[in-house]
This record gives sequence, structure tokens and C-alpha cells, in this order.
Amino acid sequence: MSEATLTTTDMPVVNFSALLKDWRQHRRVSQLGLSTLSGISQRHISFLETGRSRPSRAMVLALADSLDVPLREQNALLQSAGFAPAWSESPLDSQGTALFQEALQATLDHHEPYPAMVLDGRWNLVMANQGALSFFGQFVDIFAALEAIGSPTEFQVVRLCLRDEGLKPYIGNWEALVFSFLARARRALLLNPRDPYLPELIREISLHPDAPAEWRAPDWTSAPEPALAMTMQKDGQTWRFFTMLAHFGSAQSVTLEELSVETFYPADETTRAHLQAL
Repeated sequence: MSEATLTTTDMPVVNFSALLKDWRQHRRVSQLGLSTLSGISQRHISFLETGRSRPSRAMVLALADSLDVPLREQNALLQSAGFAPAWSESPLDSQGTALFQEALQATLDHHEPYPAMVLDGRWNLVMANQGALSFFGQFVDIFAALEAIGSPTEFQVVRLCLRDEGLKPYIGNWEALVFSFLARARRALLLNPRDPYLPELIREISLHPDAPAEWRAPDWTSAPEPALAMTMQKDGQTWRFFTMLAHFGSAQSVTLEELSVETFYPADETTRAHLQAL
């Protein structure tokens, strides 16, 4: 398979008219509003949604861009209209994306000694710096833990935090952290309602045996911290982090659009000193 291989969404191909209408309604945009955004007449959009007209390839891309459709789902829209996918999905170590892999590695290296990792669109671990491997390796062997969990191919980082075989026994604020995962998954589903895996993750978190009867945001008695800190505990020691997420700007590849870099920062001097000692 060549490095420029094009892939499609995991969802089955459906009728273009229904798919366009579904995206427009999900984005809560009227036909008139979509006409204003895309420059395509309201009447023609109506004809597209009823199947009376067929779109050109350029028109499909213009509508998808106006509706902020992710690149993976833009490929699905194109296929439903009878066109080949437009956006490639190449391995990160292929010739066409090697430059971006180097940029990611430089970002991870520059963040030492603090943890940093690269996640794909399913929150799987793609790359990690030595700071991440050293710190989290104090609690579990990440790769052995994933194997014990069942070597999940989706949402590895979340499942490491959900399971006793992973990091769960060491997370001091487990309920608050996992609630943040739940909120993040719900937001991601709003962005891409056709994602076949996010509803499964949301159910898994909500039905976790240790989850509260009703997940809800904390009832703060005082002003909350500006960002939720991840608290790790072991042998009487406590370490706290907050994180930042970064993405490639103006990505034109499914692979690059779905990647994110999560960098961890010490939330107190004890954590800072411990990381520097590692």
C-alpha cells in the first residue's frame, strides 16, 4: 500500500442527500444559512437534499468546509456523491509525513523533563518522551498494562485510567479526572456525530462500576481552580499536573488533523522537583 493511500470513514457509505441534510441539521444551520456560508443558492441546496440535483466534487468540498466537517467525514461525503476521497491518511513515519513526525519529536524533546505524548484521534498513544515514560513508569509498565487490559485499539489512554490494571489505583482525583474524559468525549461527539466509537466510550465511562450514580460537575463551595489538575499518588507521595493540548494548524491530512500533543506541567514545586530528579 503506497504512502498516499486514501482511506474512508469507518461508517458505511450512505446517500449523499441524507448525509448532507444530517450534517446541516446537526450544525443547526438552515438551508439559507448554508447558502450564505457556501455561496451555493438555497434552491440548489434544497435540490441536493431531495436528490433532484447531483453535486460536483468542488461543491461537495465547499459544503463540507462551510459545515466544518472533519476531513475523515469529508471523504465519506465525497464517496457518497460518487467521488474518490480527497484527503490522505498516511502512516506518520511515511515519506510524506516524516517532516511532521520530526516536528512532533522535537516538541516532545523540548518538553523534557516534563511528560509529553502524542495521541491520535482515538486517544491512543502514538509517541511519548522520556519524561512521560519515566514518570508514569513509576506506577505501571504502560505497555504491559495495556496488554493486561486486553490491548485496546481505541482510547488506550482513557482505558489506562479506567482500569485497575492501569493507572486507576494511583489517581487521587479519579472521579473528577474521568468526568473530564466523559465531558471531552461528549464534546468530540458534538463535533463528529457520525463517529462510531465515541458512543461506546461514553457508555463505558458512564457504566463504570466505580462511577457515581449520576455523573455531574463538582458542586464547588469556592471558586474552582483555573484548570483541573491530575493528581497521582504512591507511597505517601503526591504529584499534581495540569495539561495543554496542541494541534497542527490547517491540516490537509486525516492523520495530521486527528493528532494532538498533550504536554504535562507541574502544578506545584514538589512535582517539579520530582520530575527534575527523574
